[in-house]
Amino acid sequence: MNKKIKFFSTFVILLLALPALYFYNSGLLDDLPVGKGYAAKYLCSYVFNSDFDEQQVIDRYVAKKVKPLPLIWTVDVDHDAQEVRVGDKFLGDDAVAFYTEGKGCTLLIDRTREEVAAIPFTPSTTQSLPADQPWPHGSGPVVAAHSDVDMDRIQSAADALFSHDMAHTTSVVVTHKGELIFEQYGQGASKDTRLLGWSMTKTLTGMLIGKLADQGVLNLDAPAPIREWAQTDRADITTRQLVNMTGGVLVNEDYTKFSDVTQMLYLESDQHGYAVNQPKVHPAGEHFAYSTAETNRLAAIIQQHFGSQQAVYDFYQQELFYPLGITDGFIEFDAHGQLVGGAYGFLKARDWARIGQLYLQRGEWNGEQVLSKEWVDFALAESEQSPIYGGQLWINAEKKRWKDVPDVRYLSGHQGQRVVMIPSHDLVIVRTGITEDHRLQRRLIGNLIRDVMASVPTTASSREAQDKPNS
Repeated sequence: MNKKIKFFSTFVILLLALPALYFYNSGLLDDLPVGKGYAAKYLCSYVFNSDFDEQQVIDRYVAKKVKPLPLIWTVDVDHDAQEVRVGDKFLGDDAVAFYTEGKGCTLLIDRTREEVAAIPFTPSTTQSLPADQPWPHGSGPVVAAHSDVDMDRIQSAADALFSHDMAHTTSVVVTHKGELIFEQYGQGASKDTRLLGWSMTKTLTGMLIGKLADQGVLNLDAPAPIREWAQTDRADITTRQLVNMTGGVLVNEDYTKFSDVTQMLYLESDQHGYAVNQPKVHPAGEHFAYSTAETNRLAAIIQQHFGSQQAVYDFYQQELFYPLGITDGFIEFDAHGQLVGGAYGFLKARDWARIGQLYLQRGEWNGEQVLSKEWVDFALAESEQSPIYGGQLWINAEKKRWKDVPDVRYLSGHQGQRVVMIPSHDLVIVRTGITEDHRLQRRLIGNLIRDVMASVPTTASSREAQDKPNS
């Protein structure tokens, strides 16, 4: 081999090895499995749950989130098998996620696709809402707003979100006095697109706990019925404390690097087992700490009560979704067939608005009390340990999140997903998107809330006074 060829060969080898050396020297090797798991799960869900363009998801949403993994990754989306594989060129095994109709995507961790598919599951038959009826009881178009609503200002407020290059806004929906008066979509989404709620899913799980409490299955002030906690130092933790995020169990809620939450979501096949076996670090009921694992502990209560994936699915579909007219939404399960209650809910934007409207109506829907007034009042009230959090939803108490906005209640997902309930104006505002910059989220969504509020009249009424929760 002559010197020129030898030098060139050595240069190519070093060039190919640079990404691996970079990962090794920067200490990111431990994060690679998390990055691959996140990429596979997210890409599967957005392509097969939401029908987004795969290259758009890779380039705009995933690649930037898992840097520097794209330096060495391999990505394969198999539309026939409805499966996604994300690997790397140097260092390890592929992360694999696959889609099941009615159930969504499952990240395969320590289990094969055949083992996960063998867990009994039959999706419900998709129902259609009457096309000749408006929201919320039908799938009809937006209705004309009352003459005292400034629709131009609402449109301008929405345009600001859709035009921002880094916001990646997928939907803005506004309901006023129980009517759908505005909707707009972006990034390829439409009114029929199921959209990831991330931590807005926590509110759904809280509502399922509320249903069990309403039915007399759960006593919120009794020890949480989690089998693994019997005769341990966690046996005194109540369900109410878990709902308020004050259980006192270990929390590390950091999505920007390796943490408890990223390990649970992307490295654990048994997410409930991981969540309930974390150690207790504070006395129960004394310390507020926001945690996805805390909501997965609530999901474990639901799962242990019903005993199977199918029974849990049927419960939330029949007891919560169907009464509200949510016909094809779902919450995904882990590789053990357990509800990922803290993160993986997929609903259409109009359906997320239904969740907000149910709270505005104090649990009543079309003449039926879907959630008791007692549960709704508890969920909307500030907990003793935190003025900004209630029962699996947030409170803009003392205007800490958004200045010049009243003490609204809202659902929140970490990429800027929001369902905001404003009783004083009889409003529900939904915004979904993939916005990683939290300061940008706060500014754009705060502006949206303020402009929409200014566009409609205040509806101070006896109903508002009646519906205001005790705090």
